[in-house]
Amino acid sequence: MENYTLLVLVTYLYALYLLMLRIKVSYKAIKIFKLFLLLLAISSLIFLIEYSGVLSWYVAIVIYLPIPYLVVMTYITEIINILKKMGLNTFNRRPSKINNELAGHLMSAVDFLSKRKIGALITIERNVNLTPFINKALMINADVSKELLTSIFIPSTPLHDGAVIIRGNKILCAKTYYPSTERTDLPMTYGTRHRAAIGISEQSDALTIVVSEETGNVSVTINRQMEYNVSKETLNLYFEKFLKIN
Repeated sequence: MENYTLLVLVTYLYALYLLMLRIKVSYKAIKIFKLFLLLLAISSLIFLIEYSGVLSWYVAIVIYLPIPYLVVMTYITEIINILKKMGLNTFNRRPSKINNELAGHLMSAVDFLSKRKIGALITIERNVNLTPFINKALMINADVSKELLTSIFIPSTPLHDGAVIIRGNKILCAKTYYPSTERTDLPMTYGTRHRAAIGISEQSDALTIVVSEETGNVSVTINRQMEYNVSKETLNLYFEKFLKIN
């Protein structure tokens, strides 16, 4: 293989990897990207060892220079967790602040909906991009407010069915539909909204709030787990932990 051809191939592979990493939308996909990086690093190492006598120095640099960066950026979460356990974490020099404005609107809206047993499904986007779901929904792109949130879920209105997705302090869209979880170990009390909330938590790191129209109970899903029938105090703890402003 000519050096030029190898250079083009390796550059293409790195570009493809970075593109996929940029548009990742689920934890399952992230695992695939990490595997892709591992295979790319191993194949580059094997090729470099086998053809070390014929490769030009610039080809070797192109092959290996991006590897440390890609490894660190891909496994940054794991690295930070290890450093935290060792007491060496220096990444968060400034403490994150709570998005109190968003938390206040959410708490007021959820309380209003819960007391009146109005079903609701509210998702707050975090690190994993939810654009594939947003593109299939009805765009709103309006500031978050108690009045707007509650009016969306009023029964018999055109938008009440489906979920609302919030990014930052904006309600991006309504009437969003998520794939229901395929888990078979869930209680019978979990309805369609609860199963959809777990479904989106299996594909992203989003925080989702569910209000039951049968009981008015409030539940929260994140990281594939649901906490059923949470109190106001517990809901506020979720906001403090996951509604961060860097």
